[in-house]
Amino acid sequence: MVKRSFAKVRFFEKSGARLYIPESVRSDSNFPFEDGEIIRISIGNDSLVLEKPEWWEMLDWKKMQPAYSKLPPETQEKIRQAGLAP
Repeated sequence: MVKRSFAKVRFFEKSGARLYIPESVRSDSNFPFEDGEIIRISIGNDSLVLEKPEWWEMLDWKKMQPAYSKLPPETQEKIRQAGLAP
């Protein structure tokens, strides 16, 4: 079942924005995030998507070419498909 609620976004000039998620949503057993967890934010087509990132998405592979070359081929392929490869 999809849980639906409403929230308020608050903009801050120097630091970005804050989205307040109501406690009724945050405390739902299907809420996928833990306190302090890093999340990936994607925007497009009038939507905002919050997801758990893969570890390799958070690194700048263009600055880490020697490390990239030592990754398993399947991880290199994921990085290439995401457009993050050096």
